[in-house]
Amino acid sequence: MTVRSIASQSELISLALSFGVPAEAAEKLVWEEEASALIPLLNDPLRAEEGAEELHELLQPDEGGYRILSAMLRASASAPVTGSEALYRGTMSVFGRFVKEHRASFGSYGFDRWFWTWRQTSGLLVRVGSLEYERTDEGISIHIPSDADLRPEAVKDSVRAAKELLGEREYFCRSWMLSHKLKKLLPEGSNILRFRAMFHRFEYFPNDAGYLLWVFKDPSLAPKDFPEDTSLQRKMKNFVIHGGKVGASHGFLRKF
Repeated sequence: MTVRSIASQSELISLALSFGVPAEAAEKLVWEEEASALIPLLNDPLRAEEGAEELHELLQPDEGGYRILSAMLRASASAPVTGSEALYRGTMSVFGRFVKEHRASFGSYGFDRWFWTWRQTSGLLVRVGSLEYERTDEGISIHIPSDADLRPEAVKDSVRAAKELLGEREYFCRSWMLSHKLKKLLPEGSNILRFRAMFHRFEYFPNDAGYLLWVFKDPSLAPKDFPEDTSLQRKMKNFVIHGGKVGASHGFLRKF
């Protein structure tokens, strides 16, 4: 593990830019000494969630989420990520992605997923190629970034590399992408359906609404207001308006 450190606002901004945070957002980052005592908690797998909650409370008010983003980025510099520099950079690219996704959802750059990124700062979650992998007591939870390459060869390359890093444990995933309802909404041979086919032993959760954020970008929208920019959006909107439930499923990765 490479030990990294940053000690100034200018270094903080440079780090953020290296993770893909847009310059317009990076310029709003702040260096706050009052947060310094809590930031090391974000590097501790056993206390990172607690630390994130304490920091979020401490750093209110926080317009646009830039205060908590600044603290998270400071913690990312010393995250206990084992592996190559490329793996570390890929893992921390989550910050740039989330800031950009905030704009896609709400029209402006910002950061509202502090409740998630303690996983990266504590080394519990790493990105290996196309997918993310989180160490849990039950095994390895697979997460699907919004920019994931879901072609079968890319997924298999990612899984093989993850197993070299994390070992042969139980690998599982819970996502709207595993919902069997997608068979009605996607063409045969779609990468999402081929991804789903790599899993088995499913449990379906009909009321899971995660698809609202990932497909329609704004979970506050009523079905009648869903955008129709893609074929999937159009078909899913019609499906939901007529009483369908997309939901999500939990499945276990097949051996391959």
